[in-house]
Amino acid sequence: MRKSLLLTILFVSISFIATAQFKDKLVPPSKGKSVIYFLRTTSLGSIMNIRYFDGEKYLGKFNGRSYIRYECEPGEHTFWIKAENTDVLKADLQEGKVYLVETNATMGAFSAGARFQLIKWNKKRILKRINKLFTKKKESTFTDEELKKGAYDNRFVIERALKRVQKRLKDASKYKVLSSDMFVDLN
Repeated sequence: MRKSLLLTILFVSISFIATAQFKDKLVPPSKGKSVIYFLRTTSLGSIMNIRYFDGEKYLGKFNGRSYIRYECEPGEHTFWIKAENTDVLKADLQEGKVYLVETNATMGAFSAGARFQLIKWNKKRILKRINKLFTKKKESTFTDEELKKGAYDNRFVIERALKRVQKRLKDASKYKVLSSDMFVDLN
């Protein structure tokens, strides 16, 4: 009994320390907004560009290990990513909160793809990867001009993919859900 209690305390302490290491690098949202970070924490498929969207809105693209910070209105969002495939994340974001989600490449039998992965806060290995990302890599940022050009260049992709996104939303097994209580506690 005592041994399991000590192990639990040790595990919670390690998780807290690993989270605390990158918390200071997270920028809180402006008043009345929410923030979600899209993280690529592994080098797998690093030459593959992943494009990020919030509904019809183009958020940017990058390859390799990096991240995007996206500040938006609180409430429900349908985020999706496009690589060789399309993956969907339904999110309910609270005002004033910060959320993290991984968007790593996956290797298939015939082609590579990308998947949303909810953060498993009890996995030391994942927290270590996130900490390393925030310590060693810079945020991928985009000018308004780059975002306008990206939206224009992807207009047909958006049109076609949104049909797939809507189809996936009809089957709960075809998308991930980021609930409002899955935020990072910055205190």
